[in-house]
Amino acid sequence: MLLPSLLRVVIASICLGSSMTQKVTQAQPAISMLENEAVTLDCVYEVSGSSYYLFWYKQPPSGEMIFLIHQESYREQNATEGRYSLNFQKSDRSISLMITALQPVDSAVYFCALRGNNNAGIFFGTGTQLVVKPNIKVPDPAVYQLRGPKSSNISVCLFTDFDSETNVQQPQGPTVIGLNSTVLDMKVMNSKSNGALAWGSTDLKCNGTFNEEFYSSSDFSCNATLIEKSFETDMNLNFHNLLVIGLRILLLKVAGFNLLMTLRLWSR
Repeated sequence: MLLPSLLRVVIASICLGSSMTQKVTQAQPAISMLENEAVTLDCVYEVSGSSYYLFWYKQPPSGEMIFLIHQESYREQNATEGRYSLNFQKSDRSISLMITALQPVDSAVYFCALRGNNNAGIFFGTGTQLVVKPNIKVPDPAVYQLRGPKSSNISVCLFTDFDSETNVQQPQGPTVIGLNSTVLDMKVMNSKSNGALAWGSTDLKCNGTFNEEFYSSSDFSCNATLIEKSFETDMNLNFHNLLVIGLRILLLKVAGFNLLMTLRLWSR
C-alpha cells in the first residue's frame, strides 16, 4: 500500500470536492535502481488556468511526508535543489523529478502534487515506490557456521557477500531466529557487502538455512565452514592501553606535586 490510510483519507477528501480538470497522474507504481545511478520519476497533470504550483514530496518508511522541490508554472527555468532537479514541460502538462547519485536512504514513496490558484486544495498523485539497492561489486556468496571454542548451546550461521537481487529466505524452524538482510559498509576496503544472520540450537545446519534453491541453481556451492577460534588478545592493543594508563598516572603525580608545592609556598 503506497499511502497510509490516514493520508489516503485526507487526499480523498480533498479530491472529492475538486473539479475534474485538476488531476495528477503517476504512471510508474514502482521502480528499482542501484545506488549511484540516476532515476527519473514521471508525472503528468490536468489543471484549469495558466498559473499554478507543482511539488514533489517523498515518504520514507518512517511515514512522514518530506518536501523536496517545487516549480511555479510561470517560471521557464527548471528548478534544481541539490541532487534533485525538475524537467517541467508546461505545454505537455508534465513535470519529471530527476535524482542523481542515488543512495539506499533515497528508498521511499515519491509523490507529485499540484496546487492551483482557485483555492481548491492540493492534489496528489498515487505515488511511485523507489527502491535503491546497494551496488555490490563482484559478489561471492558464502555461508559460514560459527561457534565458540567451548561448549555452547548456540550455533550461528552467517550468509554474506550475495547479490542485491538475491531474495534471502527467512530461516525455518521453531528454535531458529533470523535477521533480515542488511548492507555492511566496509569503509576500510571501500566496498559494501550484503549480510544476513541466523542462530539457533547446536544442531542447526547452515547448509540448508539460507537460500537452498539459490545455491542449487547457481555456480556457487554452499560449503559451510566451521570456525572454532575464539577472539585472541591483541598484544599491541594491551601495550598501548598500559602506556596510556601509565601516562595518566604520571600526569596525576605531577599535578599533585605542583599542588603540594603551591600550598607550602602559601603557608609560609
